[in-house]
Amino acid sequence: MKLGIEGRRALIAGSSSGVGAGIAAMLAGEGVEVLVHGRSTKNAEAVVEGIRASGGRASALIGALDVPREVDRLAAEALATGPIDILINSAGATVSARSWFDVPMESWQRQYQFSTLYAVQLIRAVVPSMRERSWGRVLNISSGAAFKPMAVHPEYSAAKLALHTLACSLSRELGDCGVTVNTLISGLVMTANTQALMRGAAQVHGFTETGEALERRVLRELWHSTMPLARAGKVEEVAAAACFLVSAHAAYITGTSLRIDGGGAGYVN
Repeated sequence: MKLGIEGRRALIAGSSSGVGAGIAAMLAGEGVEVLVHGRSTKNAEAVVEGIRASGGRASALIGALDVPREVDRLAAEALATGPIDILINSAGATVSARSWFDVPMESWQRQYQFSTLYAVQLIRAVVPSMRERSWGRVLNISSGAAFKPMAVHPEYSAAKLALHTLACSLSRELGDCGVTVNTLISGLVMTANTQALMRGAAQVHGFTETGEALERRVLRELWHSTMPLARAGKVEEVAAAACFLVSAHAAYITGTSLRIDGGGAGYVN
């Protein structure tokens, strides 16, 4: 099914690896010009080169999202070469497993900037021109931890939940102007980071399984997962859902959150 967005222009914050990179590649395959953002020039350029090698159009934007002035600069650079039709806020900070009273206040503040406030800055920069053109898509990538938080890394869960509420509010602010705003709630996804975590856990506990057998055992015995599908999601599965929500076919979907989590409604029981 063609998504009806060929020729559109997309800015994807946090797309130099993982789910963001998968979304960038899939949108480029649909004829969208993508701006790949990352903190690492090497990683962002690698994604861009892969897209170009497949015949897509892409360029890199480099900058730190936890520094407000850097976010403003990134937005200005993105708009300098043309309007943005699709904004996807896919970034999120890696956090340590600290409990509630062990998380310092500066970590709460940094996490909120890195997971939420940067999205507010980008929205304020690019959405007004979407409204003027009567077409646009804003998609926030959140986490199952936002709706089923654990005792550890509470700052991450709180910041990711804020993405859902700001999307609901913005969808009402924009109303019937052709711009939709939604949130995709991602469960556990088999990214390179997830694979490394699973291998590390397997080594510590002496597991000898590999591939899908190891994945299922780690999920069941160590991470106490209750996902009916009993596996982590694939990057392309999450990317496909994201691409649909920013497509021409999703014009009647706004202010909503779509779960892509294997039926588990979160990571753990």
